Order: sequence, then structure tokens, then C-alpha cells
Amino acid sequence: MTDLDISTEFIEENKANLCQFMPNSRRGPYSKYDKEARRNEVYKFHFEYGYSARKIAELMKINRNTVNADLQYWYSKAVKRFNIFNPEQAIILSLQRLEIQRTRLREQLDKVTDNTEQIQLERLIYDVDCKILQTHHKLSDSSERIHRLATQWLNEHMKKHRKDERYLSYYDAIKVSDKAHQRINKIIDEDRRSVMLR
Repeated sequence: MTDLDISTEFIEENKANLCQFMPNSRRGPYSKYDKEARRNEVYKFHFEYGYSARKIAELMKINRNTVNADLQYWYSKAVKRFNIFNPEQAIILSLQRLEIQRTRLREQLDKVTDNTEQIQLERLIYDVDCKILQTHHKLSDSSERIHRLATQWLNEHMKKHRKDERYLSYYDAIKVSDKAHQRINKIIDEDRRSVMLR
């Protein structure tokens, strides 16, 4: 796939805002329409073509953090659409299927004598290994999301019942005052924004 595979409509509509897509140029906020168009392109490349965030950022000439944020948006939409709070079971099933596929490819590789076929099978095994690694990463992200939601719900409960303490992390259950909690979250949000603008 080449850069020309990005829809012509998307390129034409965003020529005026090209600086937003260049990795080393000044970045401004996307308009609502530009953001939606960009997210749709990211969706197409990731879910229809199976490209990684790195590859999508390279093809679209946008920051990888922007692509990651768009992918997080699409995965959260999928979770809501399918009413999945904890998708670990589906992820584990996907891992199992990939492992079975890898085993079959490996067994086939032992039987071939043709170098071209051998290289093709090795490439397929590599692709499966990459998908397994990506699936492990998604499993880790899912666990983190659940803990983040648990912390958020706990803090909402504390606020609703007029308790002064807030929790920074479900993992550590660190209690701080409401004001300290707001200050810490502000620092974390500012840090995340500065990283995305780099």
C-alpha cells in the first residue's frame, strides 16, 4: 500500500490544514470535521487493512500519539457498541486462535523444500507473532482501562457521599484530599497534552 491509498477526498479537504499532519510542524487543534475525517481514515487503515499505529502515522503523516488516541476512541466505541465491559475472554480466544494458526504454519514450514514458499511461510509466521504481541498489548490496555474506571467510580462514590478522600489509583488505593486530587489530575493532564504535542 502507498500514500496514494489515502482517499483523494481526504487529502483535498485537508490541504489547507496540512501543517497539522506534518510531524515536525506547528500543530493546532483539529476542527470537528477534520477530526472526524482523520478518525475515519485511521479506522479504515487499522480495522480494514490491519495496519499498526506506527504505519498509519507514517502513511497519513500525523503524530503517532494522535493515531493512538483515535484507536483508543474506536476501541471504546466498540466496547460500548457490543456492551463489553471486560473483553478479556474475547481477547484470550483470539490469542488461542492465533497460536493454533502459528502452530499449523510452523508444521507446514518443516515440510517445504522450496525457498520461495519457505520465505512466504516465515513471513506469515512473523505476521502471526506480531498479531499475538498486539493482542497481549490490548489485553494489558483492557486491564488498565478497567482499573482506571474502577478508580473513577470509587471517587464518584466518595464525592456523592461527601467524603473528603479521593483515590489516585485503584492499584495502590492511595487516599488524598479532594483538592490534592484535582491538582494531581491537572498535572497529569498537562503532562499528557505536552507529550502529545511533541
